[in-house]
Amino acid sequence: MIPDNTPVLVGVGQCVVRKLDLALPSPMDLLARAATAALGDTGVAAALTARIDTLAAIRFFEHSTRGEAMVAHPFGCADNVPGALARRLGAHPGQLIYADVGGQTPQRLVNRFCTAIANGEIRAALIAGAEAIASIKHAVRTGASPDWRETADGDYVDEWASDKLASAYERAHGLYLPLRVYPLFEHAARLRAGRSLAQHRHFMGEVFAPFSAVAAANPYAQFPVARSAAEIATETPENFLISEPYTKWMVAQDAVNQGAAVVLTSAGVARELGIAPERWVSLRSHADLDDHTVTSRPDLARSAAQDLALTHALDAAGLGIDDIRHLDLYSCFPIAVTSACEALGIDPTGPRALTLTGGLPFFGGPGNNYSMHAIVEAVGRVRADRSSLAMVAANGGYLSKHSVGIYGSVAEGAWQPTAEAALRAGFTALPTVALAAETTTHARVESWVLTLRKGAPEVAYVAARVGEQRLLAKPYEGDAATLAAMREREPIGRAIAVSYDGKVHRFRFAD
Repeated sequence: MIPDNTPVLVGVGQCVVRKLDLALPSPMDLLARAATAALGDTGVAAALTARIDTLAAIRFFEHSTRGEAMVAHPFGCADNVPGALARRLGAHPGQLIYADVGGQTPQRLVNRFCTAIANGEIRAALIAGAEAIASIKHAVRTGASPDWRETADGDYVDEWASDKLASAYERAHGLYLPLRVYPLFEHAARLRAGRSLAQHRHFMGEVFAPFSAVAAANPYAQFPVARSAAEIATETPENFLISEPYTKWMVAQDAVNQGAAVVLTSAGVARELGIAPERWVSLRSHADLDDHTVTSRPDLARSAAQDLALTHALDAAGLGIDDIRHLDLYSCFPIAVTSACEALGIDPTGPRALTLTGGLPFFGGPGNNYSMHAIVEAVGRVRADRSSLAMVAANGGYLSKHSVGIYGSVAEGAWQPTAEAALRAGFTALPTVALAAETTTHARVESWVLTLRKGAPEVAYVAARVGEQRLLAKPYEGDAATLAAMREREPIGRAIAVSYDGKVHRFRFAD
């Protein structure tokens, strides 16, 4: 009763390397290890490898920014990442893809490839990702010089066409790289809840302590240590303040050696190859939606696209959040979790588990590939309890790109992709915020960012409102008094005097 064109997930795999020695694994080593594990999980690795017609590699952090690198990578890399992976596996897919940037990408590719399988466009696909940033940092620290260069013949599709996350105006003010953006959202949510910095740090610790407990029990976690809310929230030399209001253990940890992969086929291919039906898991519902750039959003404490994607995936399947037994919410920063909880009607400090892996600060944040690990865990939960459903909510950019998947056992009848035209139309109809004029002279602070390096201010700016419009503004060069004032007294709600220097707005507090 399950049609041949029904898409099914038939193989999953992941790996972690915690102990480092002279044989440091490269990103390609971990990519191949995870992909091999996923193919092996199907029980028909050799036969299925020969049937893979689409192979997608998740983009390494090395290749995920234009301009300022997130992680130094001095040891080389494959010149054709998906082609190099195919060669290592002995696969010959007709379509090789180096995927788009963003933490939503693994879930978005699953959504997309399931639709392509149902439409008869592809029959078997492998999606794999990995990071070896722990190897990189260890090599730099110890003076090792591994050579990770690889050459692979053939063409591949590079799907990162442009950087749509931030405008030139936003980047000029410092709105670039997650650690320099998420505090805008966190502070806005904190003030709306009426919490001081100290109170909010305690709240964030309460949200994340259960995540660390899950990571401590996960054999694939990079940092398997259970931490109390107080440990997470308290500043110490080891748990230093990295950006107001975040300590180190409140943000994604990228110093990982991790990989994860999934294999999808049609039910017809799975039957032909003899993959046991109890290994099959179905994508029951899904949603993909991208938000506006940060300065255009009406509410900095929320992402309307996140709200709509989460509720749409549930509504399309006729489900409520109480029908979902297993849940993984993207957790690069606390606000990503708490805003999703608000959309779903969940208490973020309540008894419900919000992660399957342990989350990006404790399980580990392997670049763009974290949600692949969540998908692997979701498949495992559904296989163990065929009556259960699992939801993976993935996020990329600055609460910018959202992809949701709901997983369960394979239902009878024709598989249909979730209709998303109404979802996108509803989002497009929402209001946006315009930028204030360059000649603006006065505004009122709406939120703020102050990142720190070794305790000293590194990047600072504010978002401010001028009536219904918004601007960003940086302190004047060398203005230590304003930087100090940002930490000494709550900036939100304060009046500022603003000028434009031809490139950016500058500000001083006016009260």
